[in-house]
Amino acid sequence: MTTRLEDNFRPSDRKNLATRGVHSVTDLFRFFPRRYLVPGERTELGALPLGETAIIQAEVITVSTRRMKQRRGTITEVVVHDGRQSMKIAFFNQPWLEKALSPGLTVVFGGKVESYRGQLTLASPVWLNRTEDDHDWTPDDLDSPFPIYPAVKKIAQSRLWSAIKTLLSVAGPEEFADPLPKGLRDKHDLPDLRTALEDMHKPRRIEDVERARLRWKWEEALALQTEFASRKASFAAVQATPLLTRGPKSRRFDESMPFTLTPSQVRVGEEIAEDMGRDQPMHRLLHGDVGSGKTLVALRAMLTAVDSGAQAAMLAPTEVLATQHFHSIQSLLGEQMALSPLLSEDDQVTVALMTGSMAARERRELALDLATGTIDIVVGTHALLSESTMFESLGLIVVDEQHRFGVEQREAMRAKGGVTTPHTLVMSATPIPRTVAMTVFADLDVSTLTEMPAGPKDIATHVVPIVDQPNWFARARALMRETIEAGRGVFVVFPRIEPTDIEDPETGAVIGQKQGIEDLSRKLEDTPELKGARFGLLHGRMSTGEKDRVLKDFRDGDIDILVSTTVIEVGVDVPRATMMVIAEAENFGVAQLHQLRGRVGRDGSAAMCFMLTELSETDESYARLQAVAETLDGFALAEYDLDSRGEGDVLSASQWGGSSLRHLSILRDSEIVAEAKTVAEQIVEVDPTLEAVPALKAFIRRVLPEDDAHFIEAG
Repeated sequence: MTTRLEDNFRPSDRKNLATRGVHSVTDLFRFFPRRYLVPGERTELGALPLGETAIIQAEVITVSTRRMKQRRGTITEVVVHDGRQSMKIAFFNQPWLEKALSPGLTVVFGGKVESYRGQLTLASPVWLNRTEDDHDWTPDDLDSPFPIYPAVKKIAQSRLWSAIKTLLSVAGPEEFADPLPKGLRDKHDLPDLRTALEDMHKPRRIEDVERARLRWKWEEALALQTEFASRKASFAAVQATPLLTRGPKSRRFDESMPFTLTPSQVRVGEEIAEDMGRDQPMHRLLHGDVGSGKTLVALRAMLTAVDSGAQAAMLAPTEVLATQHFHSIQSLLGEQMALSPLLSEDDQVTVALMTGSMAARERRELALDLATGTIDIVVGTHALLSESTMFESLGLIVVDEQHRFGVEQREAMRAKGGVTTPHTLVMSATPIPRTVAMTVFADLDVSTLTEMPAGPKDIATHVVPIVDQPNWFARARALMRETIEAGRGVFVVFPRIEPTDIEDPETGAVIGQKQGIEDLSRKLEDTPELKGARFGLLHGRMSTGEKDRVLKDFRDGDIDILVSTTVIEVGVDVPRATMMVIAEAENFGVAQLHQLRGRVGRDGSAAMCFMLTELSETDESYARLQAVAETLDGFALAEYDLDSRGEGDVLSASQWGGSSLRHLSILRDSEIVAEAKTVAEQIVEVDPTLEAVPALKAFIRRVLPEDDAHFIEAG
């Protein structure tokens, strides 16, 4: 017997296995059961839940076959009994069952629990404990937990189980090379790889399964942290140019600030300055709540680079955000801008904006200024990554919303530093729970802003169920009127640009249409409360010039109510805006709602946020909106989001790439993650290339494929 799938499964079977991610014997060994039936635990047939898939173990009482009247074929009815209650289960067009299922036989059936003529039954039932040769299980099989595998088309559970057991018995030692060091296994009483695989597929006790499952968590944690440690070590081996901790431009900027830095801004600034003063490139994450002053911290770091004779670049994912950062930096620098006649040329700080929508001539001129060192700080989008964009001396890269850039893009930016690698500061616009930071950002040093520059925000937040409480929406519109009459601005956020069809989930027929952003704007304009208000529209299909003009008009007070998509979610700063209305709030995530709400009250004024929803107050998702309404603490909301949705959603595919992590939970297994980090660092310190641990190296590539490994830098 060989350990190849080709010798154990037909081509059609292998094709069906491939749809489940099984392409090799190694994959098959790790195709684990989704649950187990423990023999001896009699199922109470009368307590089976309707609508759920169930596994029952019972004794056959009678079996009979008859022809169906309404359609061609046969029906075999099997009556089983669990010692308390009987159940009739029907099998269609399987007359051979009448001979195979004899009274007194203990059977294991699976299927969806349904009610037929007032009695429970199983829909589309499957006989699970039938072997290929129609013989009963061995006594050992009947006394052990029975594995229930994820369904594979046209492969019976019993045949799949039999094949795995056979392959486990004949596989060579190469299939059991263990990625976990023996010392780690001994310390935590973890089974070796062969034992753990056997415990998953043919356990003697259910406790064996739990012990094996713990091992899989350690495997994935060690693979993840070893990859992080390897990346961190390789990055630290690269040469960087040390940058001054303080210079004349930095000092003058600090002295000119009309406000005092928060303690965490001071602390984080010192952490960044210390990193930048080394000859190894900084690789640090900066995160904090909405309005915690990340841009100011980043600007102080960029001025450090400029003081050292280097250039700094800030990379933003959208033109709206890049433009907003550019204007914010201009405003913060004040008289240190290049156009100031009060300063000598040597004392000036030149700042530029580069986007893809710039005219070709303007972009060429800017590229020349960057290449000759005329520009000190450039803020831009992906346009900064083009081959034609060169720097005279790039010393610092600030990446905002870094999860929107692939690793190749960030590496392309780092390569523009020339002989040495620029220091890198990456920023996340949302607070990150400690458990997430420890796992997803383990290759970065993490700095956290914990205070608000203007103190705690005052944003009264309310959920408005417009179906259950239509009068609440009318009151919200009245408050919008009061807000604009007080000379303040109102944001209205909507999830769609164009109208979309509403389809019947059963037939696919179009039964209605959801409004687009222009429809919403017109409806608001026509309401009695908002007659005469000056409305503006902002969305992603507008040109950069149009977006800038609309935002300027809103900022200057020429627009009262700005109806926008989520392009204003991050970075947009309009101090006069004190009210936010989010329509169809149920379509936004917790973090997104918190980000949007953070666009108002940015000057310290009291503000309001209304989240409109068609959900009933009794709907489960309504609780998510209520959670946002009850706190302004972004860190608390991040923890709530992680706890309620689970990391499978919070760390979505866009963040985790194509990783094959299946067992590790960053929420529940933080202690394992932390200890695995220590072990991984010890391994990489003595063996940076992992040549001495080939099984671990191979497992890392299995769990974190090289083409998808960029997920570990996302967030």
